[in-house]
Amino acid sequence: MIAGKRTTCLPKYMERSAYLFTFWKLGNYYRTYPAYVEDEVRAALDHGAQLVVGPRTFTKRGTAIDHAPAFVVEDGAYVSARWPGDAYLFADKLLARL
Repeated sequence: MIAGKRTTCLPKYMERSAYLFTFWKLGNYYRTYPAYVEDEVRAALDHGAQLVVGPRTFTKRGTAIDHAPAFVVEDGAYVSARWPGDAYLFADKLLARL
């Protein structure tokens, strides 16, 4: 359960932007659910302040050797990331727990 955890998730601005930039070609491809991920996660938390959106980015993503643009939230054994651009940092944080 994430209700009592600090977390991050796909921010609404990223999800909405992907939809708006691609609708002309992909239709509803990026709107496969009735609610935005951020809205669903906020509803699952005890307090809205537990959601940490992180820095606004659209084009910069982390790499295997540069985690500067990436963002994750750690709360105890729980680790969360926002999007595939955070994958390398997310994986490193998970591996550090093994």
